Amino acid sequence: MKQAWISLLAAATLCGQQAIDWPTGNRTTPPTINAVSPLGVSRGATVEMTVEGFNLAGASAFYFSEPGIKAKILRVKELPDLPDIRLGSNGTLSTVDLGPLPPRNQVTVELDISPDAQIGTVSMRLQTPLGTSPEARFAVEPYYGESPDKEPNDTAENAFESYLPSILVGTISQPGDVDYYRISVKAGEQLVFENGAAMLGTALLPVISIFDEAQSPVREFGADGKTDTVAFGHRFEKGGTYYVRVSDYQQSGGRNHIYRVKTGKFPIALAAFPLGVPRGKSSEVALKGYNLDAPNVRVKGDPSPEDERAQIIRPETKAGHAFNRVKLALGDDPEILSNGKNASVETAQSVALPAIVNGRMLAAENNFRFKARKGERLVFDVGAARLGSPLDSLIEVLDAKGKPVERATVRCLIETNTVLRDHDSIQPGLRLQSPSGFAAGDYAMAGSEILQVEALPRTPDDDFRFVAFGGQRIAQFDTSSEAHAQDQAVYKVQIHPPGAKFASNGLPLVRLTYRNDDGGPGYGRDSRLRFTAPADGEYVLRIRDTRGLAGEDYAYRLSMRPALPDFQLAVTPKNPNVPAGGRIPITVTAQRMDDFDGPIDVSILDLPAGLEATKGVIGEGQVTTTLLLSARENVSLPRAAEFKVEGRAVYGERVMTHRANPEDRLKLISLMPKSDIQMNAETKQVTLQPGGTAEVHVSIKRNNEYGGRVPVEVRNLPPGVRVLDVGLNGVLINETEDRRSFILEALPSAKAIDQPIVVSGNVETRAAGQQSSFAGELIELKVKPKNEVRASSAVTGVDVPSAKK
Repeated sequence: MKQAWISLLAAATLCGQQAIDWPTGNRTTPPTINAVSPLGVSRGATVEMTVEGFNLAGASAFYFSEPGIKAKILRVKELPDLPDIRLGSNGTLSTVDLGPLPPRNQVTVELDISPDAQIGTVSMRLQTPLGTSPEARFAVEPYYGESPDKEPNDTAENAFESYLPSILVGTISQPGDVDYYRISVKAGEQLVFENGAAMLGTALLPVISIFDEAQSPVREFGADGKTDTVAFGHRFEKGGTYYVRVSDYQQSGGRNHIYRVKTGKFPIALAAFPLGVPRGKSSEVALKGYNLDAPNVRVKGDPSPEDERAQIIRPETKAGHAFNRVKLALGDDPEILSNGKNASVETAQSVALPAIVNGRMLAAENNFRFKARKGERLVFDVGAARLGSPLDSLIEVLDAKGKPVERATVRCLIETNTVLRDHDSIQPGLRLQSPSGFAAGDYAMAGSEILQVEALPRTPDDDFRFVAFGGQRIAQFDTSSEAHAQDQAVYKVQIHPPGAKFASNGLPLVRLTYRNDDGGPGYGRDSRLRFTAPADGEYVLRIRDTRGLAGEDYAYRLSMRPALPDFQLAVTPKNPNVPAGGRIPITVTAQRMDDFDGPIDVSILDLPAGLEATKGVIGEGQVTTTLLLSARENVSLPRAAEFKVEGRAVYGERVMTHRANPEDRLKLISLMPKSDIQMNAETKQVTLQPGGTAEVHVSIKRNNEYGGRVPVEVRNLPPGVRVLDVGLNGVLINETEDRRSFILEALPSAKAIDQPIVVSGNVETRAAGQQSSFAGELIELKVKPKNEVRASSAVTGVDVPSAKK
């Protein structure tokens, strides 16, 4: 009896402590995956894999991105809690109450890997009663056997002896750590090395060094911190014992600094030329790699299911398919080869447009002469880095004599400067000293980058927001994004026609030419340039590497053509878990191509019975829309269903239809129980005048005894409309509240529009990246026309490409 009383008292004390530590109570945390073991499995084998994460109890199915893999769930067990250490955005311990730790589970699954499964990375999701998990990855590998990171192995003397072929598997677990492996080779033997962990999210920047038996260096890969250690080969002139050392370029280390280096004589393709093929036609492509049967292959230019603009091949050999895939762009215009004699303007190769030029940068530059009529709009874009080439391209348009063609005159009107911190070339926000004289829609110049103001700071402790796409700042007029140091000058500018002259105002006057380094979001290091011919005549397009590098490997695919407006779609989330009787927001984003700016109709296709979705339009001048996906109270969905989002647009006589994220084979809809909150839009209609404001009221209904705060997001706002009173935490319904109001403002430049907007509430959980927002009803927003439009500092008499990509 005494023991029972002590146990009861201990339990009461524990419950009291939990109530104190977690005053907002439990919340429904979506399933997560934190660890997968092993990270590599052999094809043709049956193996047990463990998957660990939150709320995986009741796991019922696995879904894989690649064929040839079957799963049988063997058991699910609960694991002990780990220390709950969370850091806030400022690097200190977070004070946001996320409730007690959710149950941590381990799922043991038996994987049956087909002997025909392709070597490479596989993504997977796990289905639970709370919905599907985020994607996790593992590698399908050849049936080699592993050489483990068996400590101590940090010197050649205690190197682990590996019998080839093998997979060198380990972790650079602490700063300065190195791992050694001992191998034996024959004279003239060529070995191939491929680090499969590069596609598994490793934090390691591997440096792989080869030493002979006397420990003299033979070869080193990755010493420059770049990606040549993903796959490479080496021929050993002398037979004997050698050592392979794995280290980190930054001399760092940790549990995520993993490597899985396949080592042997396997087929792998490293590069192709040309970098693309004509759509619908068979072409010969030269491959560069190791253990390939033939240097050339015939490729039919059919689009791959995951990319309608590319053909993705896996070359066949006597030893089976290559261990990797090669991406080739598809072209719709006539294709020619660079003649290799075009290293100057005088020897520029003549090209009839439209055309696709396949070339190698064998000299410092390649030049192409073309004709254009006055006012003709052309697009030049480079496919290189996106197709595996090391080229970092820069292109520019010159006149017939080799002089840069002026695009516009940039006149500086007001000077301010960056403050608080250095700024990178990506983030949309820049902190400037003063917003005085600026307005939304104005252009600014920082360094040689021209930006467009999307929104002014709401408070003194806020950034200027510049036009961006996918979280990446967009450099206007085909200038290139740059990093900006603290205290760098930033100017409000006007854009005038080429050759315009002004009396000096003491600020810079810049002659902008047709030149581009990086093409912006989606282009990476590849260039994209839009050109409007100022007069009839001949022009020269010059391409070179920004670093002045050249060689056989520096291949490119240069498209020279009229604009072909089009779009691509992406959707978030890709695995919506829909609550019974509730609704969630679905964001669809368009990447607009070649200045296509028309409306795009968006819808969700083939929904299972009991699920419904609104349709949406990505309006002119916009890049996103929000759909509402809802489930009835009593709906049943035994297995996750395919999630298909489609967009349709018309340009002239062309009808364009595209699916969102065709490359992702794990877009799935699943159900979850009733959500912790139900979001309600108490305001059903909002009417705004340009320059005016309106108040919006929202409320929540709390379910499942949820007592946490609820950040509110306002989605699908049209250009020129913003939320005013956001504060440091945005619009927030605190723990003791069930409703909130906020102010919408239409900027003076806002255009007349009727567009639905969406308010959503977020349940903060430990499931980062998972669906946790729940939407209210659509609110009808109307911005009335304004008779008088403010004169902008923007553009007079200059051809302005759309800011949207």
